[in-house]
Amino acid sequence: MTCPYCEGLLKKSVTNNVTPRDGQFIVTYGVPCYKCVDCGTVVYMASVVQKLEKMVDDTPKTAGKVVMLDYPDSGKEIKNGQ
Repeated sequence: MTCPYCEGLLKKSVTNNVTPRDGQFIVTYGVPCYKCVDCGTVVYMASVVQKLEKMVDDTPKTAGKVVMLDYPDSGKEIKNGQ
């Protein structure tokens, strides 16, 4: 896979994601991704984006200004380098 910005090589990785929502920040640790070895751009698979969106939607707005979550089964979303 190549980077959509610089056409560098995308490699399997794990990152942290911060999602702002109505004055709240939802920090998710251990999110599987592909990261460009040249420019650092992070690309998520559609299934990862869907899971992140569900995690955000399931987080109560009353949970506090900063909410920290662990991504479930980190690393299982990216299989065989694809």
